[in-house]
Amino acid sequence: MPRHADAPSHVAPRTGTVFALLGKRWTGQIIDVLLQGPTRFSLLAASLPGLSHRVLTERLTELRRAGLVAHASGSEGSVYALTPRGEGLRPAMEALAAWAENSASDGDPGDTPPAAAPCLNGQRGVWEAFSYAGERVREALEQRVQHRAGMPPSYFELLVQLRLAPGQRLRMSELAAATRSKPSRITHAVTRLEQAGWVIRDSDPTDGRGSTATLTEQGRQAMNEARPEYTRTIHDHVLGPLAPYERNQLRMLCEKILASFDDMDDPDEARTVG
Repeated sequence: MPRHADAPSHVAPRTGTVFALLGKRWTGQIIDVLLQGPTRFSLLAASLPGLSHRVLTERLTELRRAGLVAHASGSEGSVYALTPRGEGLRPAMEALAAWAENSASDGDPGDTPPAAAPCLNGQRGVWEAFSYAGERVREALEQRVQHRAGMPPSYFELLVQLRLAPGQRLRMSELAAATRSKPSRITHAVTRLEQAGWVIRDSDPTDGRGSTATLTEQGRQAMNEARPEYTRTIHDHVLGPLAPYERNQLRMLCEKILASFDDMDDPDEARTVG
């Protein structure tokens, strides 16, 4: 049978070394994370659950040799970033992600169980890293603040809000808003704090409606005793591992996430207390 006129007699690889590297497992995911900005090794590992440190080290070394990734060491530790050549992959990565998303949406919905739907865009690792990091930080706070200082972290955060308020007093509704808590949770917490002698609850002196919570001297002392463990945990596991620019990135990313809830928040909910 004659060969089709448009078919080449052979296919020559294009920039074979780079294509071979990009075809290796985890390489694309690493580049995808680095496209979001310079990243520490530990954060790269946390962003890609299932990727061992050994393989991550190997892939980063290969990407550096290919001129796609640069490495810098400083007081904050090792930071990896895409080189200008590596940044050149952005259009291709974005096109590939769009293709994958469109391909998934064009398929038969019955082919994929509903529980697997969040995995279709290949970003489940981002959610897992975010969720797991939050859980570990909260666990550390519970261990250090609760077990060592004898105070739940949520109570410490509540006392801090009272300490910062004018007159160290807030209406219950204001306290709920300041701590981003449901009114029922604040009512329960303030009751426990009042029993401990850390807070006094009475009528609002300005208009007699609702009630207020006021920090006591005993509450200030308890807060000061818990503060070292609380701040040490935040430093060790949140602020300390990040470079200054990474802290700003984390703040901005969290603000974006919080902004997505603006339309869902019920402005009347806080009015049910205080």
